[in-house]
Amino acid sequence: MITQRKKIRKEKAFTIVELLTVMSVIIILIGLLVPALNEVRRYAQDVKQNAQLHSINIALELYEKEFEEYPPSSRYDGDGNPGSEYCGALKLAEAMVGQDLLGFHPDSLFRADFESDNGLEQYYVMAKNDPADTPENRRSRKPAYLPLEQAGAVKLEELYGAGNAVPPYEDHFLVLTDVYTRRMMGPEGTRYGMPILYYKANPAGEINPNEDNNYTLNESRIYFYDYEDNDELVKLGVPWDTTASNMKHYMASDNTSADAFPGMGTLEDFYWRINNDDIKIQDGRPYRSDSYILLSAGSDGLYGTRDDIYNFHKK
Repeated sequence: MITQRKKIRKEKAFTIVELLTVMSVIIILIGLLVPALNEVRRYAQDVKQNAQLHSINIALELYEKEFEEYPPSSRYDGDGNPGSEYCGALKLAEAMVGQDLLGFHPDSLFRADFESDNGLEQYYVMAKNDPADTPENRRSRKPAYLPLEQAGAVKLEELYGAGNAVPPYEDHFLVLTDVYTRRMMGPEGTRYGMPILYYKANPAGEINPNEDNNYTLNESRIYFYDYEDNDELVKLGVPWDTTASNMKHYMASDNTSADAFPGMGTLEDFYWRINNDDIKIQDGRPYRSDSYILLSAGSDGLYGTRDDIYNFHKK
């Protein structure tokens, strides 16, 4: 009887070969499933990013209807002097939510540097009990054109770390960030995305630099878009890179390694990506040549790579 019971137990057991076979099959299935799940997750993020850009599009149209023009993006002041301390991405944030999230003030000059007496602090509340926080000031404000929960508004000091964004920027300046969040050095490991870049079209534009192989913008040609509108911000690098030499975006004008990535990341590539090949009558005409371009760095967080997302879709 005892021998029979042992025989039964022996027949019910799995052999080492059977266990290894099952484990191998499971590992293979997991190996096939994980990349598929990652693709689904990335696709979902891309859809979410396009939805955010669509929301910003609607908000910018509301702004345009009220002020009869889109917010400026140039890093140059009214006299044509460089003023990179306040570029396209920062001006977009101010127009959409105000520099203190209390709404845009229509008397803001959108200056490049805010060094005049009519500067930022005159209209926006930068600290508790700020003199700018008056009933008249609040009545003059426009409600945020973009819902705050869709804006991803972040101070530069939270994104890049206090003091790391200067020069050329002030730490308290705001940018709108995309949906591809990563763990940054913010308080309590807050997750942030990359700034959404904003370029306003020049209505007098006559060519896209990509068409004449002239990538140095100069006064001899009038271009639809100017990469310099956000270049100083792009040159700040990747904020989650804590190495001694901060990782450069491929689209940054100071990225000397960009040539190692043919077809990716150079300034030429920026103009090539915005070129509208569907328009054959006039060469060198980019997408949205009569309005503006929004740019998200995409899932890799690097401007100038193939996963960048714009507020238009190439065919």
